[in-house]
This record gives sequence, C-alpha cells and structure tokens, in this order.
Amino acid sequence: MLRQMVRAGRLDRSFYTSLLYDGYATGNAVLVVAVVGIIPGLRNLSVLDAAFSALSSIVRAGIVALAVWAAGVYLFRRYGQIPVSFRLIGFANVALIPFGTGVWFSSSALRLTMVLVSGVWFFLAIRVIARSQFDLEHPEDSFVAGAGVLAWYVGSILF
Repeated sequence: MLRQMVRAGRLDRSFYTSLLYDGYATGNAVLVVAVVGIIPGLRNLSVLDAAFSALSSIVRAGIVALAVWAAGVYLFRRYGQIPVSFRLIGFANVALIPFGTGVWFSSSALRLTMVLVSGVWFFLAIRVIARSQFDLEHPEDSFVAGAGVLAWYVGSILF
C-alpha cells in the first residue's frame, strides 16, 4: 500500500489508470483516506476522535468523488462509475498529507504554505484522475479538478 501511496503522490497517470480496473484497491483507498484524516489530530488523539476523524474524512472523499463523477459524466458526457471515482479520489488524498501536518506548526506562515501546497497538489491529482477516468484534456480536466477541490472545501465545512 505504501508503494501505491507513493505512486499516487507522484501523480503517476499509469497508476491511476490501473486503478480503474482494480476493484481490490478500494479497500486500500479507504484506508488511505482514513489515515490522512487522522493525521491532523495525532498529537492528542483519543480513540473516539480518531474514529470520527476517519469517518468524516471518508465522507468528504465521497463528496469529492461524487462531484468529480458528476462533472465528468453530466457536464462532459463521459462514461464513469462512482465507485471508481471514489477509489481514485481515495488515493489522491495522499496530496492532503501536508495539509494535515500543517496544523502541527505554530508558525502561521508555515501552516499557510502547507495548505497551499496541499491545495495545488490535490488539484493536480484530480486533473490526473479526470484524464485517466474520463479521458479529458485541458481545460476540461481543470474544470473537473476545480469542482473536486470545491467539493472538498464544502465537505470540510460540513464535516
């Protein structure tokens, strides 16, 4: 799984394309989402906090996957499945690790930098997903990625 996370973080398009047909990778994707969700609270984390953080992270990933799928299928008339989108988005959550670790720092400039790095990295990961799953090119893949980042932001507010 660590190898898959590294390939996802490198934005390896062939890795994301291989996930289209690997139904067994869904469990790993859920685990990646849960681990990334727990990272911000590792300092003072109780079991209940860890469970809530993991669950809310999975719900946010589902919201993002739904937004990416809807943008690809309904706006650009491409074929796609929601479970596949969730699997791909699950591995794209590797890009949110700097965001999760950013809360550990006392410097607001460093925290802001970590947020910006994660935001751009997550945007680029969703672009790769849009290219892999829906065979979209620029600027359509950027629009889908923007919809995914916006959905993550809304999901963060709600959950």
